[in-house]
Amino acid sequence: MKTFVLAIICLFTFTGLAVAQNTEAVASSKPESSSNSEAVVPQSDRDNPYLLKRGDNEFGGWAGFSPTASTVFGGLHEDEAANRRFFLAAFRYGRTLAANDSLALQYTLDAIPIVVATGVITARHTVGGVTTFTRETAYGGGLTPLGLQLDFANGSKIHPFVHVNGGGLIFNKSMPIEDSGKFAFVGEAGGGVRIFTSNKRAVTVGVRFHHISNGDTSGANRGLNQFVIYGGFSVFK
Repeated sequence: MKTFVLAIICLFTFTGLAVAQNTEAVASSKPESSSNSEAVVPQSDRDNPYLLKRGDNEFGGWAGFSPTASTVFGGLHEDEAANRRFFLAAFRYGRTLAANDSLALQYTLDAIPIVVATGVITARHTVGGVTTFTRETAYGGGLTPLGLQLDFANGSKIHPFVHVNGGGLIFNKSMPIEDSGKFAFVGEAGGGVRIFTSNKRAVTVGVRFHHISNGDTSGANRGLNQFVIYGGFSVFK
């Protein structure tokens, strides 16, 4: 999982450099005003409420839900992954690092005040070769400050995007099983669409692969993997 996240971050970084270089090339090719040396920005770009520009700030929030845990990428065993639900809500800050008329690269930070995980295993009992689990609900919160998002079709009303995030969560119970510890690293990757509803305002819908594990910091390091469906709202300034 760590290798996967690093690879995605590298990909976004190289893409951002390419976007920045292309933006500089476009700016240098535009005519200069007779009164100053700044590049002339076309009126259509200045007035386009759907165009993200370098230095734009995003303020918003989102919430997501996963109806079940997945064992596709390893982690929990089938019986451990059963009967789980996961909900989280977050406040979002983003800043556009580089942009042109087709792509926009953002840095993102999500502050997560509430996470609710049901079906968390707090104890297990084996009788006659049959294992049963004691399951409870865990609550937590945290921060994912290592985020990058790449928007496509910049300037259009609908921006498809891909993203990757990393950070950590703290729970009031050991997560996702009884000896994993209360702290978990977070790795996310996914995509969706950002739909502008008015001037500098947009709603977002998407799906993210959400992974948490303790990174071998304590006990068993079996990750909780799930697909989170989410929606949100953002204002750009």
